[in-house]
Amino acid sequence: MAPSIVLLLDHDPDLAEDLPPGERQEARRRAVARVARFPRGPWSIAPGEFDSAGSLGLLIIEGLLVRKVTVGRRTCAELLGPGDVAQPWLRIGPDWSVGAEVNWQVAEPVAAAVLDREFTARVARWPELTAAVARRVMWKVHWLSFHLAVSRMRRVDDRLLLVLWHFADRWGRGTPAGVELRVPLTHSLLALVVGAHRPSVTTALRNLAEEGRIEALPRSRWLLHGGPPDELRRMHEHAARREGPRSAGVAPA
Repeated sequence: MAPSIVLLLDHDPDLAEDLPPGERQEARRRAVARVARFPRGPWSIAPGEFDSAGSLGLLIIEGLLVRKVTVGRRTCAELLGPGDVAQPWLRIGPDWSVGAEVNWQVAEPVAAAVLDREFTARVARWPELTAAVARRVMWKVHWLSFHLAVSRMRRVDDRLLLVLWHFADRWGRGTPAGVELRVPLTHSLLALVVGAHRPSVTTALRNLAEEGRIEALPRSRWLLHGGPPDELRRMHEHAARREGPRSAGVAPA
């Protein structure tokens, strides 16, 4: 881990969208966070390393984290990338009736801003910033509801196409050829995300490529052709309704 610092609002200006214009320059100067870096491979956080009282969590600046949750013989995966907030030190308590095993993997080297007690004290003058970080957590709830709806679809190729476009909304880049996904998504990782076996995912991806919907790029990246399926909008709306009125107005990043 090589620590450094970042002016968070320079890197993630969306966090300042609710600040009064006259306050933004001072908030920019004060919203300084140290950066923790993690290489590819299994990831674990030592107790007390980042989880001080008053900590908001780790805000990912770059890279890709995979959170795998196993219950019995079934494993599913959640992806966290730039803009997401994580608190990996949280654990399921011993009094829970159903146990689950949680493992973290760094799929792409991660740089994360440490939003610790010192950071929250520096920006306490601007509750809009704390609220903006809290909204990132609510986005995760929305995305998890969306993934739950996707996992119930019968066809694997439909699940994959929706998930790829969903990730494109978050981490894609428009190009003349289509929307390029800038995070590595292997067949095995996509299988965990959509709740399917890897051979089925490989076959479905090949079918989507033959239909001209997607194109494989080097290093497990993808190029999406055409436009997103209408089902994507409907499923986001359904997921928002499941969360209730507090988060119904949240749009995917």
